[in-house]
Amino acid sequence: MVQRSEFRKLLILAVNDATQFGKISLKPPRTNAPTDEDGHYFTELAGYPSVVLWNSISVGELRVTVWWNYDHTKHPQAQAEDRSRERFQTSTPLAKRSQYSRFVGATASGWLERKTSQHLQGKAGEGIFDTYLRNDMRTALDSLPDCAPIGFDAEGKFYL
Repeated sequence: MVQRSEFRKLLILAVNDATQFGKISLKPPRTNAPTDEDGHYFTELAGYPSVVLWNSISVGELRVTVWWNYDHTKHPQAQAEDRSRERFQTSTPLAKRSQYSRFVGATASGWLERKTSQHLQGKAGEGIFDTYLRNDMRTALDSLPDCAPIGFDAEGKFYL
């Protein structure tokens, strides 16, 4: 059975990928205020098409989100013409959760601490939120090998 801590592996993969491709920095910003570091990009994680998203919050933290086994062409709001169009600004897709199974295999979000040290906040499943797992992805997520974080710790103090 997949534990919430298994989603941490996805987040480690996402942060590794995003830092290696220069999308996010592990260095703390010079200000405690939110920065303009928000963004997203399409990539492949553990053999599946994915989207990695990040949003700046105060004190140098980033919310990091991964949508794993993601197919944008099947997202019901991919081509919407109004404010309901998917713009990759939230930790969960804009579509109703009941429609996720059509276009995404798993989602997970966590906080990346950069001011006091570089780590994903929490331990095991603590600090992992907005998770979703499609039934056919359960085995794939459960069998993800442990991967070493590059330049940050996989776990650390969780700040409220």
